[in-house]
Amino acid sequence: MAVKGTKITPMRVTPHNPSVKALRIVVSIGVFAACVAASYFAGGYQITQRQALQVNQQSAQQQKATAALTQEIIQLRTSVDIDRQTIEDLRQLVMTQKAQINAHERDLRVYKDLLSPNAKTNPLGISFGVFTVSPLKEVGHFNYSLTVQKLSTKDTDFNGFLEFRIIGKQGEKSLQLSLYQVSSQVTVPSIPLDFKYFHTLEGDLTLPVDFVPQTVELVVKSEDKRTLVTSELDWPASPYTPK
Repeated sequence: MAVKGTKITPMRVTPHNPSVKALRIVVSIGVFAACVAASYFAGGYQITQRQALQVNQQSAQQQKATAALTQEIIQLRTSVDIDRQTIEDLRQLVMTQKAQINAHERDLRVYKDLLSPNAKTNPLGISFGVFTVSPLKEVGHFNYSLTVQKLSTKDTDFNGFLEFRIIGKQGEKSLQLSLYQVSSQVTVPSIPLDFKYFHTLEGDLTLPVDFVPQTVELVVKSEDKRTLVTSELDWPASPYTPK
């Protein structure tokens, strides 16, 4: 018999099921583990992305620095090449001017000989003009040019021969080479001369390996092989050095 005024709470009977409780626990643990794993991989992915971005930025900076250094090296090489070419041009100019001065000095000596009592030793005033030798790119290869001229006012042609010998050293030994031995344009020891005022001899020559030229001996002879004039000139060129 219920007491009047007392609140009655309805009761519900729930059956006891341990497996359902265990399943809930397992699911909760699984969800928690999945969340932890997802957070871990998400964090790792972000770190990897940041590292990749940093690597790309560093690579771009290095490429930019490398490009700048490369450009600077190119500019330096260009500057060095220009300076080297300028020096070579000046050297060639000095050598040419020196050859011209030497030629004028030889001409002056010839004129003096013509006015001296011994003028018969050079009756036609034969002299050597400008002698130049220009090194080519290949070591030991040169271009050469020599002018043989007549300073006499006589109108007769000169007929004779020129002997052109290069004197130097190969190792410790002295060596003498005729022009025909080193130049494809000359085939005989005595080069024929036939001119009224001057004769220009030019071409190319190739010197032996390790041969260091020092002087050039020039001898002009008449048709009867009489020696008219002899001159010894300094070798005007230095070996070519590649850039």
